[in-house]
Amino acid sequence: MAKLTRTVNYANYRWEEYVLTDEQLTQWKTGDEDIQQDIIDDADWDLVRDKPIDEYGIVELQED
Repeated sequence: MAKLTRTVNYANYRWEEYVLTDEQLTQWKTGDEDIQQDIIDDADWDLVRDKPIDEYGIVELQED
């Protein structure tokens, strides 16, 4: 039996956004990194766009 094999490196780049409330914006502007991280962790991110990228390796013939 003969078969073809190859490797595929697949990556998906995503752009996401979250709209801050007025209170979160005020907290963000304090510059406190702990508060900023809490906002990031609690955010419900929306997908704005994505771009999948496929990179196919060399096809090889394998015979038994």
